[in-house]
Order: sequence, then structure tokens, then C-alpha cells
Amino acid sequence: MKNIYFLPILIILFIGCTANPSQDTQWIAKEHYDRVIWADDGSEEVAIVNVKYEETVGGASNTPEKRNFKHQIITQKIDGSNKKVITDWRDHQNGSFYYMKQYGYFVIESLLDNGSRRFDKIDRNGNEILVIETPDGEHTPCAHATPITQDVIPSPDGALLAYIYSLDCDQITVEFLYANNLTTIDSQTLYDVKEPLNALWHPYNFILLTNNSLTNAWQVAVQFPPAPVSPPNCFKPITTSSPMSFDGRLVYLNESNEILTKFIGKEETFGCQSQVE
Repeated sequence: MKNIYFLPILIILFIGCTANPSQDTQWIAKEHYDRVIWADDGSEEVAIVNVKYEETVGGASNTPEKRNFKHQIITQKIDGSNKKVITDWRDHQNGSFYYMKQYGYFVIESLLDNGSRRFDKIDRNGNEILVIETPDGEHTPCAHATPITQDVIPSPDGALLAYIYSLDCDQITVEFLYANNLTTIDSQTLYDVKEPLNALWHPYNFILLTNNSLTNAWQVAVQFPPAPVSPPNCFKPITTSSPMSFDGRLVYLNESNEILTKFIGKEETFGCQSQVE
């Protein structure tokens, strides 16, 4: 008799545990704007990265998981008019983003699942070409944090691209490329780097490398080795396309995913670096 009644009880207990709603995890689709920046020409046009992905709800974890990231580029006037979808949905989570309207292209970073990152140049018709793809997470050149975050940054006029990266734990290389054909012009390396540095373009068309406290800085230019210079006033914005307009308006997304602006001040616009001699 014990065997007759014991088996059904086990089955009931197993069903009860698996049917507990608090343990169920579901994936739901999400879509929203992720970032917005001004065009580089001082116009009222902005570029937007729209993203979609799947996110967990329910389950035991309090932190939702996300997967299957995709993104697309959209342009419009700040008032919402002249909206244009530039690209189809592109794979991967997005990273840094620039809109060089005067030269007719975008640069966007994609964060790959294996830890590598790719930078693509995309024209206003949605045609894209790979600029560079970095090593994956298992083949980074430094066992600990490198002294700079790798990035591809367009020059203020859009004619050049600077690819900034670290080949070793104590050095930073700036590779200059023509934006129109991605031909490398020159490469310069700063050695013996003792602290993390930020990279940005100076209005006079060279790269500045500066520390977080803005107490040390180096100038890096085509065909000139890195040289110490007076630190700039700021290290953002890093080029002419950014969330900050030339007249001092910050463009941003509110909690309702609306595109808004607010006046910050011209002292925080691109050009605040220009005290460097």
C-alpha cells in the first residue's frame, strides 16, 4: 500500500514546484531610442540610435537579462520633422556614435558577444564599410585594464578618422586614416603611460590625450611625434558631433524616451579645448 500512495504524492509535489509562477522566466521584446546626437554642421538635425532586444521578466533573479540586441540609425530635425531611417536593423549592441553630416557619413561602434568591438562607417544611404574590428576578450593585449578605451573618432571637419588603441599596458597608439577611403596616413605612439588617458580632437585638427584630472596632456598629430602640451579646459565633447550643440544646447532622452534639449552653456561646447597653445 505504501508504494501505491507514495508515487502520486511525489508527482503532485513535483508539479506544484514547477508550476510556481515566481520561478518562471519569460523573454519579452523591447524597443526604444538609446542615444541621440547633433550633426556636426551646426544644423537642427540629430541622429538617433534605435535599439531592440529581448529582456527577462519574472524568475528568481532581480536583474533582468538581455539578449539578441539589434540597432538602427535614424535622422530627423530636432522638432521631429524630416525623419529618415538610415539603416535596417543591424546586429549587436551599439556603442560610440558620430554623425558627420558635412562629409555624409556616420561612425558607429558595435559590441560583439565575444568581447570584441567593431567600428563601421555608414553613408546616408545606409551603405556601410568596416573600419576596424578589435581583438576579442581572450586576446586583449593587456592582462589588466588598458590605458585608454579604444575608439574611432572623426576629426572636427570629418576629413580624417583617428583610431585610438593600446598595443600594450603602458602605451597608446593613434592611427590616422582618410575618412573617404580609409587609407592609413600615419601612426604615432605615446609610450610609458602611467595612468588612464582620454582621447579627443582639438579644434586645430590634432588629437589630445589627457588624464582625468586635466593636469597632463599630449598633442598627437599627423607626421609629428607625441609632445607634452598645456592641459585643455575640458575633454568633452571629443569632436563636432556630440550631444552638445555649438550654441550650448544638450540633446537628451527623458524617462519617456522623448527627445528633449536644454541650454547648458557655450563654455561646454566643442572648442573648450582651445586654450592649448
